[in-house]
Amino acid sequence: MSIVTGIRSAVLSDVVSIAKIHVACWREVYSFMPKEVQAKRDYKFRLDQWLRWFDALPNDEALFVLLDIDEVVGFAVAKANKDPDIDVLGEFHACYILPHYRGGQAGPVAMMALAEFLRDNGLWPACVWAFKHNPYRRIYPAIGCKPEVFRDRHIAGFALPEIGYRAPDYPVLMKRLNRMCVSAAQRQTESLQTPHPRLLVHG
Repeated sequence: MSIVTGIRSAVLSDVVSIAKIHVACWREVYSFMPKEVQAKRDYKFRLDQWLRWFDALPNDEALFVLLDIDEVVGFAVAKANKDPDIDVLGEFHACYILPHYRGGQAGPVAMMALAEFLRDNGLWPACVWAFKHNPYRRIYPAIGCKPEVFRDRHIAGFALPEIGYRAPDYPVLMKRLNRMCVSAAQRQTESLQTPHPRLLVHG
């Protein structure tokens, strides 16, 4: 597992990296989706999507990129909630991270940045949507999110089951995310301090 070294607001020059990560993560994490859906969400679609975002720069949305030194290895989006099916003000809209950066601090750090933006901009309480068959949605109950809406999302003519979660109170969420960050840092430190068996030198 590689380490994320920072997070910052995205800039236009990040758009190619964001689009590539978006496509790669959809194809890997959402491998359960029909090929027709994936074909509709190709690189050109994502590049156009994010170019439009930078052109509009909506003031009720935030786009962050996760970094390994200067390389963009993930991105995360928060926005005002405009979905009438769940009664909250904000939404954790997306968080996509390259596979070898998952499982450490990357996810919690991204979620904390999104939560802070939503809270500071009067967009709390908040929700997060996840496809039912997304293997990574287990993180949401782990940080206190409660399933509230069960429905199908229609993409390219296909009905894909999804779940809408209500985020816990802001202090509760941040405490749990911070705890996850600390735990991930401790695991990383222990991993670096533990000699690999094949590297042991016997006198």
